[in-house]
Amino acid sequence: MGEVSNRSPNGSVGEQQRDVDTKKSKKTFKPLPSRQFEVRDSLLVVICQDPHIKVVKNIFAASLVGLFLSTVVHDWLERGEFKIGYKVITAGFGGFHWVILIWLMINLGVILAYFCFNIWANIRINFPPKAQNKRVWDTVWLVALIAYYILQFRVSSVMVWKLELAIVSSAIVCLEQTRLLMKVHAFVRSNAEKVLNYKSHSEKKLQLPSFRHYIFFLFAPTIVYADQYPRTKIIRWNLVLEKVVELVGVVFYYAFLLERFIIPTHQDIGLRQFTLSEVIVLIFDNFAVGLMFLLLGFYVVLDTTQNLVGELMKFGDRQFYLAWWTATNYSMYFKTWNLVVGDWLYTYIYKDLYEYVIPGNKTAAKLTVFIISAIVHEWALTYMFGFLFPALFIAFSFVAMFLSSFRLPKLNIVNVIFWYLLAFGSGVLVCLYTLEWFVRRNMPVESTSLKDFIVPRLFTCGCVSI
Repeated sequence: MGEVSNRSPNGSVGEQQRDVDTKKSKKTFKPLPSRQFEVRDSLLVVICQDPHIKVVKNIFAASLVGLFLSTVVHDWLERGEFKIGYKVITAGFGGFHWVILIWLMINLGVILAYFCFNIWANIRINFPPKAQNKRVWDTVWLVALIAYYILQFRVSSVMVWKLELAIVSSAIVCLEQTRLLMKVHAFVRSNAEKVLNYKSHSEKKLQLPSFRHYIFFLFAPTIVYADQYPRTKIIRWNLVLEKVVELVGVVFYYAFLLERFIIPTHQDIGLRQFTLSEVIVLIFDNFAVGLMFLLLGFYVVLDTTQNLVGELMKFGDRQFYLAWWTATNYSMYFKTWNLVVGDWLYTYIYKDLYEYVIPGNKTAAKLTVFIISAIVHEWALTYMFGFLFPALFIAFSFVAMFLSSFRLPKLNIVNVIFWYLLAFGSGVLVCLYTLEWFVRRNMPVESTSLKDFIVPRLFTCGCVSI
């Protein structure tokens, strides 16, 4: 304390003490660790090298064959035709030629972002150190970046809506738009720090990423930016072929599940009145199908597609998920089941909030991550289906956040309960979104309004009797 008792011409003892206290308060928490990349295979790729574990994968393949044969027999004996999921698949990918065009337009915007960033950086480093124009320059480009984010989301939304793209086609546009904007933000956030910390009088030259590295990052199976990524030496073409076959298989798997279990039981709502007990029975009947939808979605997005892209690009780090299936609480589940998105949320939302915006406040940072994730998920689903039905938003923002606050012992029975809740929740979402989809198809209105877009018809059209 003796050091702060000496007076200074620049301030009083009290002012000096406040400065010291402020500096101490800013150092009451440790900075969070950053994402580290290394060469490693996906967990399921490693696990399935064990012949005993591989049997589980074979069971799923056998069930796919069973669904295929069941669909063939069902179609032939009852309708005298073979569809084998083709009708569902073609309906889901309707307007795919527009998807290609929109995807190219989105990528042009993302490439433009790279050159705009370089313009900002190269001009900024030539400003005098204390120039007032530097702050104006930064503010103009920050506003332009935010406007770019909003515009990209808005344009893709309008194009999906106006072109009336089918569900899968809409999903591709919305998810690709989201993925690429997350990449742009990761690139700008990571490299802007280098520019802001650069000293113009330094002899060291500012090194910005090359355009080639930027393009590699856009296609790499990660959305966390790094100047270098670990690479593998060869492409395992047998793994590439395996993942291509799996990708096609999962598409048909979804089609068979829809044709055999979802469409027949949900498609009549609106054509006739369902009772509340019928809806409740449907929700519980969708337990197994909801679980299959969840598992297939996880496998095709986080294992099949990511490994396929990673292998073709020789991208070394394949840790796209951890052993989320052993979770006994939802906090562990959210931290391990999707590391691709989870690492981005941690690095650019949670970590930045915790270290700079609300220093040391983990609760507020966690809440913000949940809200942002829920909003983006709901935005994607809204334009996939063509209507707002905030079931997933509620599940994310309230139910998932509430469940993630519990810490339970790592017991087998707790893991059973976790799996039941996961399957039941997935079944509820599948049932509600499907019912709303068919209500809007079977009970169309002459002119749509904002109210009709945001208010679920399932609860307002009288198609469910209580």
